Amino acid sequence: MTNNSAIIGRMEFALSKVRPTPDKIERALLKISMMIIAKAKLKIRQHRMIDRGHLINSMRWELYKSGNTYGSFIGSFGVKYAAMNEFGGIVSERQRRAMMAALSNRNVNLPPKGIVKRFGGAWRWKPRPYLRPAVIESKQYITDTLRKELFT
Repeated sequence: MTNNSAIIGRMEFALSKVRPTPDKIERALLKISMMIIAKAKLKIRQHRMIDRGHLINSMRWELYKSGNTYGSFIGSFGVKYAAMNEFGGIVSERQRRAMMAALSNRNVNLPPKGIVKRFGGAWRWKPRPYLRPAVIESKQYITDTLRKELFT
């Protein structure tokens, strides 16, 4: 397995010689962003986090340029509980009661057993990451896409 910093260093060196056009850079970022979003949506389905579709429909990307730096913001925009699903966290008793009441009133499935449980005196929401694993699984695709789009 190759060291990530070595790959980045080689790409930076090669980019200094090639000077790809902004269109090529944006096309590469667009392809990468679309792949990560697709894999993240699959993870959401695997974790059974689909109720009304707010989380899965909030997944999007935004390309940006700052000086000579191009990038893409990828994630769930506008959904308050997205971070709680990705990273887990502490749920107050009041929030837990409100959540369970709302879920039972909407006639939807409750979260799978073990997602919300008491731990050390506090209720914790177990993390069910969907975005980070999508990025990790796309690592090879990212490097291949950058090579193909920027160096050909």
